[in-house]
This record gives sequence, C-alpha cells and structure tokens, in this order.
Amino acid sequence: MEQNNPIHPKSDTPRAFVKSLAPGYAVNSDISVSIIIPVTESKELLKRCMESVKKHTPEAHERIFVLGETDEDTKNRLKQHIGENPNDIIAAYSGNGNLAAMVNGGINASKGRFLVLLSSDVIVTEKWLSGMLECINSIPDAGIVGAMPHHQNGPMNVAVREFGSVEHLDDDARLFRERNRHRRIPSRTVSGFCVLFRRDLVDKIGFLEERFSAGGFATEEFCFRAALEGYKNLIAGDVLIHRLGSGNHGGTGTTIHTADKVSDKRLFAEKWGGMDAETALGKKFVSLKVLEKAGDHHQRGEIDAAIDVLLEGIGHCPGDERLYYALSEILIDAEQPKDALDVLNQLQTDERNSRRLELTGYCKAGMGLYEDAQAIADLLISQNPDSASALNLKGILSCENVETAETFFKKAIASDPGYGEPYTRLGTLKWHGGEEQEALRLLEKGFILSPTIGDMMTTYHAAIASLGLFERAEPPFREAKLLHPNHERLNLLFIDILIKQKKYDSAMKEIENAMVAFTVNDGFLSAALKIRDLLGPKEITAASDNKGTVSLCMIVKNEADDLAKCLSSVKPFVDEMILVDTGSNDNTREIARAFGTKVYDFKWTDDFSEARNFSISKAKGDWIFLLDADEVVSPRDFDLFKSIIREPSAAPAAYSFVTRNYIPRANTVGWVPNDGKYDKEEAAEGWIPSDKVRLFPNETRIRFEYPVHEMVEPSLSRAGLKVIKCAMPIHHYGKLNREKSDCKGEVYYLIGRKKLEESGNDPIAIRELAIQAGLLKKWEEAIELWRKLISIKPDTPEAYVNLGTAHWHLGEYDKSLSAAKKAIALAPHMKESAYNYAICQLHMGNAEQAVWALETLLKRYPGYLPAQFMLTAAYCCDGQKEKGMRGFERLRKTNTGPYLAISCHELAKGFLSAQNLNYAVLLLDAAVEGGNINKDILALFSECLKMKRGAA
Repeated sequence: MEQNNPIHPKSDTPRAFVKSLAPGYAVNSDISVSIIIPVTESKELLKRCMESVKKHTPEAHERIFVLGETDEDTKNRLKQHIGENPNDIIAAYSGNGNLAAMVNGGINASKGRFLVLLSSDVIVTEKWLSGMLECINSIPDAGIVGAMPHHQNGPMNVAVREFGSVEHLDDDARLFRERNRHRRIPSRTVSGFCVLFRRDLVDKIGFLEERFSAGGFATEEFCFRAALEGYKNLIAGDVLIHRLGSGNHGGTGTTIHTADKVSDKRLFAEKWGGMDAETALGKKFVSLKVLEKAGDHHQRGEIDAAIDVLLEGIGHCPGDERLYYALSEILIDAEQPKDALDVLNQLQTDERNSRRLELTGYCKAGMGLYEDAQAIADLLISQNPDSASALNLKGILSCENVETAETFFKKAIASDPGYGEPYTRLGTLKWHGGEEQEALRLLEKGFILSPTIGDMMTTYHAAIASLGLFERAEPPFREAKLLHPNHERLNLLFIDILIKQKKYDSAMKEIENAMVAFTVNDGFLSAALKIRDLLGPKEITAASDNKGTVSLCMIVKNEADDLAKCLSSVKPFVDEMILVDTGSNDNTREIARAFGTKVYDFKWTDDFSEARNFSISKAKGDWIFLLDADEVVSPRDFDLFKSIIREPSAAPAAYSFVTRNYIPRANTVGWVPNDGKYDKEEAAEGWIPSDKVRLFPNETRIRFEYPVHEMVEPSLSRAGLKVIKCAMPIHHYGKLNREKSDCKGEVYYLIGRKKLEESGNDPIAIRELAIQAGLLKKWEEAIELWRKLISIKPDTPEAYVNLGTAHWHLGEYDKSLSAAKKAIALAPHMKESAYNYAICQLHMGNAEQAVWALETLLKRYPGYLPAQFMLTAAYCCDGQKEKGMRGFERLRKTNTGPYLAISCHELAKGFLSAQNLNYAVLLLDAAVEGGNINKDILALFSECLKMKRGAA
C-alpha cells in the first residue's frame, strides 16, 4: 500500500522526538525483539509484570516503557528500574496521551525486527516469547499474533477452569503448553494486552490509529488493516499468560468508558463505512467481509449459504484468489471435489502456484484420480521438499502401503507440527493396526490443532465413543467450543459427550445455547425434550430461600423464530416460566418446554387482557414479570433487576420499564439513535421508546384491562400501588420483521377498531389505534383517529405531528404544514414537528425555507439522521450542490449508507407527486453523481430527463 494512503495513517510522532531518559543507552545490534510496555497500571502490577518478563525471556530483546497516566509511585519505581537496567529505556510520545499514541511512541523508539505490545498488568510464563515467535513463523502470511489468557473472557477465551490460581500459573502454563503444543488459532481480531508482529507490518499498514480513545478499538482496527492486506492474524494456542488487571480494558491497561466506546465505534464506522467498492481498497474490503461471512455460514453448517456468499463475492472481485481458495476448501470439506476443482480451474493465477496445486491435488484424490494427484504431490515436493500439505497428500495416496503412508505422515508432522490433518491420518492407520492408545493420542492431537475440520472432529469423537472415554474428551471439546462458539457440529458433539456422561444439567445448558445460536430441527428438538423430561421444568419450590421469587408470564402464537433467544435472556433471573399458547402450529411449544417452561393452552378470544390474566393465574412467584417472545433482557441489567426483587420499595409498588422498539431510521415521534451502551442488544439504527408496567406483585386484585394494548395500570391504581420507573430497558425486535409485524398489526388493528366502537371515546384506545393505523399506512384512518383524539385532548402535540405525517404521505402538504405549525406552537423543541415543517416546505417548492428550518433543527439535534438526509436533499434542490455532495459523503460513512439510494428514490417520487419535476431531477442527478444508485434510481432519473425534455 502506498505510504501516503490516508486510510492507513502513519504516526505523527517524529523519530527525532523520541529519546532515551537513561544516559549512556547503547544500541544492541543483536536485538531481534522489542517489548513495548505502555505503563498505565499501579506500581505493584508493573513490578510483577517486569519480574515475569525478566524471568521468562531468555531471548535477546530490549524493553521499552512508555509512561501514561499513572501515579507518582509507579513513575518513580520505573525510573529506579531504568537506573538499575541501563538497556531498558523510557520512550516519549506525542499525541493525545491515549494508548495508541503511547504504543506508536514505543514503536518509533524500538530497534527489533519483531515488536511485542505488552500491557503492564500482564504476567508472562515460561517460553511465552519463543511460543509466539514460533507461531508467527509457522505460516508465511502471519500478521499479528496473540496469546491465550488465563481466566479471561473475550475473543481469546480459554478453558483453563481445571487450573489453579495465579500462584500456580507457571505449572499451569507448562501443562497447557504440553497439551496444546504447536496450536495456532485463526482470529481476525487479537486482544491487545499481548501481541507480536513484524516491524515490516507497520511499514505496510501504518501505525495504530491515535484518534481512538480506547486501546481495544485501536488494536481491533490495526488487526482489521492487517487482515485487509491479506495477513492472517493468529493466537498462539499453546502460550498461556495471566492478566492481573480488572479485564475492563480491551487490551489497553486503561478502563474503557461507555462514552469512549461509543465514540470509537462511530469513528470506526466513519473511517471504514461507505467505502467505494469499485476502488482497489474497496475490493479488498468487500473480499474480507465476504470471507468472514462465508466462514460464519460454514461454521454454522449453512453450506449452501456460504457457497452463495462466496460466488457473489467472486462476481464482484473476480481477481481475488482468496475467494476461490475459500470456496474450494468448503466444497472439499463438503465432499464435493469435482465442484471444488471447477472453481480452481477458473483461477487466473499460474497453474504451478503452490496453493492452487495443493487444493487441486486433494480434489483429484477425492475424485479417485490418484495418478493425477500423485503427480501433483511430486511436483509440489520438487518445488518445496518440506511442504507439509504435499507430504500429507502423499501419505493419503500411499495408504495401501501402511509403512510408506506412515513415513509420509510423520514427515508432514515434522515439517509443520501445527498442521492437524497428518496426525489424524496417522492416528487412523494406528487405529486400524490395533494400536488404540497411540491412535487416540494422535487423533486427539489432530482435533486440538484443527477442531473445525470435519474429519478431525468426527474421527476423534468416533474413537472416544468406541472406547467410552467421554470424560477424557470433555476438556478438549469444551475448549474448542469456547474458541469456536458458532461452530454447529462442535457444539452438537460436545452436547453428546455431556449426555453420554449423564451430565444432564450441563448438557441442557448447552442445548439451550445451541437453540439460540443455530437453526433448530425436529430431531434436535426431540432429543432436547428427552433431556428436559429427565430434569423437569423450572420450578418454584417451598424450600426457596429467595426474598422474592419471580414468575415470567408470556402469551404467544407461532414464535419459534424468536422464543429461544427471549427465554435464554431471561432464564438466569426468573424462578419459573409460564407460557400461554393461543394456537401455535410451529415449534413454539416444544422450544418453550425444552427451556423448562410450563406451557398452557388457551383458546383465543380476541382479547389480550383475558389471555394475560390466564397466564398470571398460573404463576406461583411473589412477582409477575412480563415479556413478549420478540424481546430480550441484557445480562448487564441482571443485578439491577435482582436488586428490585431483593430490596423492594417500602410500600407495595409495580415497576415500569422502557421498551426499546428497534426500527430503521425514521421520522417517528421520539425516535432515538443507538448510543452503543447495549452493544450486543442494539439493532437497526435506533429505537422508539414506550413505557409499560412489566413487574408487579402477584396479587389477585391486579389484572389486565382492554382487549388490545392491554394495560394493568387501572387495577394498580385501584389497589393503591404506585408505579416506579426502572432504569432497565427491554429490547424489542418485532418491528424489524416487517412482514410479521404487519400481520400482527393488522390483527391488533381490527380487534382494536371493533372494541373502540363498543367502548366509545377512550383517549388511550384512540391513540394506540391511531399509531397502529400509521404503522399499517392506513393514512385516511389515521387522520380520522388523530382528529378524534384532538377533539378530546386539543393540546396534544404528538397528535398534530402524526396528523401532519399522515397528510404529507397523502400529498396534502398544505394540511401537513398547518399541522406542523400547530405542533411547533405547542412543543417548540419537538424535533419531529420541525422536520415535518421542512418536508412540507421542500415539497411545496420552498427549498430555501426548508434549508433554514433543517439547519436550525440540526443545531439542536446534530445526530438526527432523517434531518441530515433531508438537509442534504434540500441543498441539492436549492442550488447548493457542493454542500449536498458533502452531505451525501458524510451519510455514506454512517450506517445510513445502504439506505441512501432508497431514500433518494422515495423522495424524488414524492417530488413528482407534488408536481415538482425540477427538484426530482436535481436530487437524482446528485444521487447518481455521488454513487448512491440502484436500478430504481437510474430508471426514475431516465424517466425524469425524458419528462424534462418533453416539457421543454
């Protein structure tokens, strides 16, 4: 990559600025490794880190300390250490003082060919550095190498639960190294508390990005750039180290604050989002995303989806040979060698390319073309006598001569001891020769090294099943599953190992996790129910010592797609789960039972309150908690929920929760953009809040009312229970499934309409029904309902906003403008009313007025994405095309990028409906010039140009 590429920025730290604070420092020409330690931890942690490095690093190296924000004692201790160790230095750095700037300062001060970034709260172990060097030198395209953390969660989680505390770390590390010797684990992102890479990687991709506040994002983005350039990032799977800090650092040594995380996430999106897929860098970006997506499908057992993704990627990036190799590997693993060979034959690379030859050889062998495969293997060995893959292929082709085959497999292992297949092949030969114990050792080694390869895992599993050694197989399978949590077959075989040991509780937990992660088929569900029948449902017992027990109460119908995720999220903090089924014909009931839920049938009566009341009548808990099947609770809120139950308010009370109804960006009253606080739960671009009482005491006097949008509040009021707002949100995804949401909405609307006619002018019912009409795009009926509400409650700004929205959807811009002005008068700071005002002005041909309104609005709400898009369009229509193009570029760098063409097309159609051809042409012209195009945009633009020529 060119040195001045702005995507891969170099550090601004001039090398001349970096200097040693230790007089007399002399360069050691023998140094091959520079260990860079950003110091951000306390004196005691730093001391233990330095002691471990000194004890366990016999290799020639230099240590470079970079002082961050830490206490004076730590600084003094470090200066004392430098005085006692003149070959260690303290490096200075420029920039804003974050971890990336510190690391870059250390890199500039370093001399080694290999660079290690080590957090100052890490304890290293024997042969840690030699193990990481061995890993990075094991394959030619290795990029960034990490280590395995002792008792650490995250992307490099390791199952070392059988190991002891940090006092036994050295013994644990030796045992761990022996068991996992030569293991290398592919991982696009490597946690930054201990990483190694070559200096020339920095020359290729640049320094760490100093604009990131948290070190975790800086390291992640550094790994991303390495992967983008074709490097393979790895974890040295036989190197165990320990982190003394809290672990809330993301590889930085400094605590990550939510605001920093959100800011860094946004910066990452701005830097890499909206990339032009037609540029050279854009094609690399597309290829990387295709490889990751296909790999995920493959691990989940979704072979056809993986193949489709790769074929689409090849269509867009036909020159990227990595896509062809990945596709052929998946086809070989799926035992489709002929199809794999067809893919390889499409490559434009030299037919003597070693990677192409290797895969071609395995295809030929799989097709029974043994002479062709033999010739390819011989050619590969003539090119490289130490080719482990070619030697392994020779062994496969020699299997009729066991002695010859063994020789080749042993040579392959010696050539690359981290390559799993020859161990499994040799183990299979030993097994057939009656050497079961030696065979099992080899099969286990092959599985540990290559646990995601079909033959490796199934052959090992078959062997331990034949010998009944399930207890022995549990630790390696558990660790493999933790390292590859999305691998379906690994998960299923691990569950089988637990069941065979009659560890039904543990097996059930894994089954529940699998039901969330993977597609549940009837066979799997049937097996799960047999285990659940042995355990029984989740029960509240008389011996419960809880201060307050909780019953989850749900009503459902055909919720098989969402139910597992919902129940999995809430099961850890409720004591029983009650599910009332109103007529499902999918696997809803079976999934619920598998999770330990008590399932009851209820004949549907078009009355949600009646169904709700039936569900809570079955509850035995002290508290009732309500959730729908398309909702989840975040684990980060478990403690908050438990505190409410254990320490309730002085007087009996119920609790309301904010529901985050996730929807794509929209001009909906109260729409809130995602802030990154709930990283795993957030969806789309934002959400609409709604309050609902979900937690209340289990008393017969508390019951639901209203047949649609049922409410418990009236009975709470009569019972004298106050409602307390809880800070814990509920995450709701139902509105993201448009087809399902519309179907439900239609049912709710029809029932609500019928009941409203019976009940009269209830404002709550009118409002709910008006909202439902808008969601279903029944604009005339929505107008009727909002006007009905206004007649009862005339000073309701929300009603005027929604009324205006309905009118402009019908093209009635004068009426919409009138409603917007009324809403602004009632609630000047409600952003949706100002937005509606601007839309009306724009459609009525007043682009200048729309620009003024939108600029004013965005000064108050700079993150309001609908207004950002509309202002961009208004600039184009107002003759300020340059500003409009800059607006498009900014929007492309956000999550709105994919929606720009759709939004432009819809708005241009609106201009045409308003008989404003000129605005439509100006907007579409800017959209095309900015690359925001799809077939609808191009067709409409062509039609508009014809109309304009005809008018002239």
